[in-house]
Amino acid sequence: MKTVEKKENRIGILIEGNESLANALRRNINEIPNLAIDEVELYKNDSALYDEIISHRLGLVPLTSNRKLEEVKDKPDMKSEIKLSLQATGPCTVYAKDLKGDAKPVYPNTPIVKLDKDQEIELIAYVRLGKGKEHAKFSPGYAYYRNTSTIKIKDAQKVQAIIDKIKDFLISTPKNMKVGEVFNSFNDEDYIESFDKEGKIFEVSQGEDIVLFVESWGQMKPSDILQEAIKAFDRNLKEVLKALK
Repeated sequence: MKTVEKKENRIGILIEGNESLANALRRNINEIPNLAIDEVELYKNDSALYDEIISHRLGLVPLTSNRKLEEVKDKPDMKSEIKLSLQATGPCTVYAKDLKGDAKPVYPNTPIVKLDKDQEIELIAYVRLGKGKEHAKFSPGYAYYRNTSTIKIKDAQKVQAIIDKIKDFLISTPKNMKVGEVFNSFNDEDYIESFDKEGKIFEVSQGEDIVLFVESWGQMKPSDILQEAIKAFDRNLKEVLKALK
């Protein structure tokens, strides 16, 4: 594997010709325990949104906490959940930062609901650990993969100007800019072709290698998500071996 892109909330990993491995890692991201609001008790809600809509919006707010929670076993207890309270009276916009408790939103200015004059909302939200395979709200991020793009030079004189524009998306470049030389990009074919719509400067085709992208919702670094997915994959393989024995 090789890192081809690394940003604050996204990482791109080159995997040599192994789509099955990329898909396995993608699926195992949903095996990583993560925090999310799992249950909401609404005591007052005069807003224009139904209770279910507000609960849904709260469930999608990425959260972090200094407290180490255990996964819920038989039923939730002090060790497996965090209580958050929210109380507001309009006119105002209620944001994620208005949730009070031992868990904090990654994006405090995420709007939850707007309240008109004299409208009220009051609720208790319960934060718990869960996995993306149980519900998408527990997923720490999003993963997808695609094939690399292979670019074959047709016009050596004009190709350099295009390479300068897409250099941030290149995996490799030829040492000699000659007709027939090949270089590779981790961006998709349509994007590359947009720089030469007539196809006179280069020819683009699908490469054999795979690039796996992992984007974080903010609770974990993308590289940490990938490492935890590898650990989860390893645990699942051990369970398979145990069952075979």
